[in-house]
Amino acid sequence: MPISPSPGTLAHLAQMLRQRLTVTMVGQQTYRAGPAAQDEIVITNRLILVVKGELNYLMEGRTQRWEAGAQFFIPAWVRRVSTVSKRAPCEIRWCEFDDDGLDSSAFGYFWRVPRMEAFRQEQLRHMEMMALWREVGAHGREADRLRLEGELKAMLARFWTEAAPLGTERGRMRAKSEPPVHAQVKTALRWLRDHLQEPDALESLYRNTPVTRNYFRRHFKAALQCTPQEYLQRLRMRRARYLVHQTNLLQKQIAMEVGYPDALYFTKMYRKFWGRAPRAERKVW
Repeated sequence: MPISPSPGTLAHLAQMLRQRLTVTMVGQQTYRAGPAAQDEIVITNRLILVVKGELNYLMEGRTQRWEAGAQFFIPAWVRRVSTVSKRAPCEIRWCEFDDDGLDSSAFGYFWRVPRMEAFRQEQLRHMEMMALWREVGAHGREADRLRLEGELKAMLARFWTEAAPLGTERGRMRAKSEPPVHAQVKTALRWLRDHLQEPDALESLYRNTPVTRNYFRRHFKAALQCTPQEYLQRLRMRRARYLVHQTNLLQKQIAMEVGYPDALYFTKMYRKFWGRAPRAERKVW
C-alpha cells in the first residue's frame, strides 16, 4: 500500500516546489562489482532510482542496501560512497540539482518503492529528462531549463507523496561528533564544480579565497578527507567518465572539457584513476 505522507515530508515537498531548482546532471550508469562512487561529500541533491541489481550506499557512516525498484533522496552536503556486490551489475538513473540556497541537508534521507507500473513510468520519465538535459547542454535555451525544472518538480512530487524517512529517525542523520563544513569550503566545492574545465582552476580558487592557503587546506581536508587538488581531480575524472559513456566527443575534446589541454596527459590520468583508458572503456561498455 502507498505510504501516507507525514506533515514533515509534505513540508519538505512544499519547500522544494516553491524554490528555484537548477538541474545540474541527469544520468544513467551501469556499474559492475566494486566501487560505484568515490568517498566524497556530494554538493548537490540527488534523487536516485535503482533500475537493476543492488547498490550498497554508505551515507555518513551508515550503510543501506538498495534493490531494484527503490528510489531514494540524498541531500546536499553529506558524505557518501557506494559499491556494487558481486552478484550482478547494478543500473541506476539519477538527477542532481541545486536548491538555490535552501538548506535541504536538514531534510535527511528519504526513500520509497513505487508500484510496478509507477516504477516503469519513472524509468520513462528519467529517459525523457535525460533527452531534455542534452538539449539544455547543447542549446542553453531558458525555455528548456524551465521545462527541465518542471519535470524535476513533478518527479519530486511523485516521490515525496509516498516517501518515508530512512530508518526510524527523522531529520538529519549526521553524526553529532562531525564538525560542520566550513563556509569557505562549501563555496569552494561549488566553485570547483562550476570551473573544473579551467586548467588553472585551483590557482584561481586560491587567489579568490579570502583566507590563507594553509588555513583553507586544513579545513578542506578536515571536511573531505582529501586535498583540494585530489578533489578537483575526482570532479574532472567523474565528468570525463560521463562524457566517455554518454557522448561521442573525441578524446581530445573530452580532455579540454575537463581542464586538460594535453590529451596524452589526460589519458594517463584517466587510466590511473579508472583503471582503463577512455578508448578502452568505450569498447567495453
